[in-house]
Amino acid sequence: MDSLPDSFSYLSLVVLALVDSTSVGTLVVPLLLLVVSGSAGVTAGRTAAATFYYLAVIGAFYWAVGVALTAGALPLLERFGDTLTSPGAMTVFAVLGVLLVVWSFRIDPKAVRKRGGDPEAGARRWSERVRVASTSYRALTGLALVAGLAEVATMIPYLAAIGIIVDSGAGLARSAVILVAYCVVMIVPAAVLAVARMAGGNRLDRVLARVHDWSVRGAAGAFSWAVGIVGVVIVLNTAPTALSFLQ
Repeated sequence: MDSLPDSFSYLSLVVLALVDSTSVGTLVVPLLLLVVSGSAGVTAGRTAAATFYYLAVIGAFYWAVGVALTAGALPLLERFGDTLTSPGAMTVFAVLGVLLVVWSFRIDPKAVRKRGGDPEAGARRWSERVRVASTSYRALTGLALVAGLAEVATMIPYLAAIGIIVDSGAGLARSAVILVAYCVVMIVPAAVLAVARMAGGNRLDRVLARVHDWSVRGAAGAFSWAVGIVGVVIVLNTAPTALSFLQ
């Protein structure tokens, strides 16, 4: 019989969804849409509508990816569940968690700058793409799918959320519903800004521009923190078993 995640797992899912809401695809690009469309003379209503459409597409993309991964993970858990929870596997997971924590320091914006890199370059490259895509809904669809595909390899919080859902014992149908809620929470912050843009009109252009600049500066740091948090959670959940196995 299917089960549901406990309250702590639900809280973890909400936190992970909010972390996901700060990514390039879910915050930086929507803010660019709000700023670019406003500066191009598009009405506040049309600007908000375009942003809502983009958020709906990228949310649906995330949901579809999540359902596909969950559908693939459930049979594996049923077949190899005992192996995956064995002391040896827990030790491997603990090492993976430590490596994620180490990597989070490696990709921290300050560390990237020390190596001569530009941690904000990736977020800034989306500006021109948004300017081109903001002209039609077909282009917005492509923009959302490209943004989603670009983040597939770095969906660390989302993969952690899927792991929590699968580990809870929820079946595919319930997992799909939980993933809908996750994706809604993930796009809520940007949707709230779109509502504010629609209500406030061009008066909010300067404020949104500042929020956009902040999101560009913070996107790399948010991802670094997300990787580190996921690594710590993995270590905390696997370290006791791993240590007893190594003794």
